[in-house]
Amino acid sequence: MIAYIISGSGFGGCVDYVTRRKLEEKLYKEQSKGLKADERKYEPAKRLASGLEAHVSGAGARWQSHQDPPQRNKGEDIIDHLSKDWKLLSSSGDIRIYEGRKAMADDIARPSRQRKPIKDPVGHISLDFHPDDAPKMTDELMTEVAQEYMRQMGLTNTPYIVVRHFDKAHPHCHIVFSRVDYDGKILTQTTNFKKNERVCKALNLKHRLTQGKSKLNTDVSKLRGKDKIRYPLVHNIAGVYIRPEIQDWNSFLIALKQQGIRVKEKTGQSGKTNLYYCTGRHEFWYKKLDSFFSRENLELKFKARREKQQAAKTQPGTAPQPKPQRQSQPKSKQPEPIVIPPLPDIVCGVKIDRLKQQAYQEGKFISIGICTPGGVVPINHWIWYDFDKREPVMSRTYPSDHKIPEAFLRQLAAKQSAVSSSQGAGIRLSLPSLGGNIPEEQGFAHGGGVPDDFKHFLELHPGMSIEEALHRFRDEQKAKLRRKGPKLH
Repeated sequence: MIAYIISGSGFGGCVDYVTRRKLEEKLYKEQSKGLKADERKYEPAKRLASGLEAHVSGAGARWQSHQDPPQRNKGEDIIDHLSKDWKLLSSSGDIRIYEGRKAMADDIARPSRQRKPIKDPVGHISLDFHPDDAPKMTDELMTEVAQEYMRQMGLTNTPYIVVRHFDKAHPHCHIVFSRVDYDGKILTQTTNFKKNERVCKALNLKHRLTQGKSKLNTDVSKLRGKDKIRYPLVHNIAGVYIRPEIQDWNSFLIALKQQGIRVKEKTGQSGKTNLYYCTGRHEFWYKKLDSFFSRENLELKFKARREKQQAAKTQPGTAPQPKPQRQSQPKSKQPEPIVIPPLPDIVCGVKIDRLKQQAYQEGKFISIGICTPGGVVPINHWIWYDFDKREPVMSRTYPSDHKIPEAFLRQLAAKQSAVSSSQGAGIRLSLPSLGGNIPEEQGFAHGGGVPDDFKHFLELHPGMSIEEALHRFRDEQKAKLRRKGPKLH
């Protein structure tokens, strides 16, 4: 479950929205047309049976009374409504729920009229639950969660209603309340987003609900308007970002321009510069796409990428040594080796771990979960190296036709064979497991291979020599053992 805090200025408009007034009026019109069609259908038979004036008395009058349509509710009847897309779950005791939307809006707004007007007096919070929680999300449980959420957020002593919606695949409800309580105090908790996050986590643990990370997933096939443009735009920008040759802001802009994406920077009245991504006649503020795409964040990522690649070049022992060529036997031209550059450490906010990085550099496809602008549940994305275009590719479609060239497979096999054949002959680093003591004299020796934890330490400190890294690694492990204390048997 996650909560979205929305502010507004009109109580009537907010109540109309959560109780689906427009849908009610549409359904009423459709019902009225059906009743009128029935009347026209039976009018000739009525005149034949009763004569021209029979409709004012006798059987004709009884027929008319039976066929009269119900009184028009104009969407005002909150309890017995036409739409099945919403349901009133709970309300404070002073809300006139039987007298229509206008009465409900007036009751919620009453405390705000007792003091000087404030900006955005309407409190509106949407509680969205994961689709996996739908089977157990009864009206009673949703009401309990909504009321607990209000208590823990401090949204008490104020009129409110809780309305459940059924128009989407995931269960969700809306809380509408006054941001001015009965004592005239402004409820500032609706701007405390950190507290909102803590309360949601606590309620998820208590009721064993699924914790979301962003807005709920959106069905792409049903997107309309700007959303239909925004969704592919996010993926196109992400596809440019993950390319390893993009190492600075200017090269990023050039690559975006080749994709038909322009970038604008606008300075607002406050003097703050905002970044916009444009495609066609549409332009989007970067936060409407993904906060990851801010210029500050991207330039930091590009800087880290440059430093990592520079450290990999300068690290001792990585440069291949040229082999002497025999003049008497001309060597045949060898095919150029295929090198797959590593992915960035973080792609669209998702960390690429060592195993996935290794699999990607072996030509395999990997999967990561990325949240779209329209929802919360991470969507599975596939990333692989396109050997024809010589660049990484990211897509939501499973790469069933992805094939690794035979030349690259032979290259991998030769590399693995060379590594395995040299394991017993060279000098290797041997380290004890973390569970025991670390002898001071143990260092370079013949024996086992390099442990994974020390490999990870070397990756985090690329510019450090082996001796210095080993010394630092030993000190850290000793410190960990001291913090853990002696083992009790």
